[in-house]
Amino acid sequence: MTYFLLFLVIGGTTLVWTRDVLSKKENIEARVKRYRRKGRILFEIQASGLVRATQQQTWAVLTDYARLSEFVPGLQSSKLLSRSGDEVIIEQQGSIDFLFRQQAIHLVVRVTEHPFSRLDVALVEGDMKHYASRWKLEPAVAEGGTRIDYHGSMELNFFVPLVLGRILVQADVQKMLAAVVAEVERRS
Repeated sequence: MTYFLLFLVIGGTTLVWTRDVLSKKENIEARVKRYRRKGRILFEIQASGLVRATQQQTWAVLTDYARLSEFVPGLQSSKLLSRSGDEVIIEQQGSIDFLFRQQAIHLVVRVTEHPFSRLDVALVEGDMKHYASRWKLEPAVAEGGTRIDYHGSMELNFFVPLVLGRILVQADVQKMLAAVVAEVERRS
């Protein structure tokens, strides 16, 4: 699965927020909501985690675009195509497995960087009808680190079985965020 994409899902009616904690050690939470708007099926994802590192150290990992595929599960490649000031264009290739099928995913995204505090991501082209996300970094002084908050919305351009969608997305987001946290702590 791709780093900025992070998810999969498809479905029909609105689901309530779901919340699962991957582990107390990693302190990672992910919530997924599926809803219909004007005949479209959209997913809203919120995830957060705590990393024992500074915002600058966390930022360095999140913006190391060329190396993301080394530690993000399902991401096969990530290339920085261009940079202009605080805006970068990234191309990513990944895949997701569900049931007996593997779905390749290709995305080109525009990332607007707000150093050490926020990354705003928007789909330029690829295997999604809609994709937008925001990564926020905030000091977690009491916990001795940085809080990572992720919020995204997406509409898939391919079929994922209704029953599996939310479960797959939630599990994928948790794995991705756990991998980011582990890499930040490894580099710190």
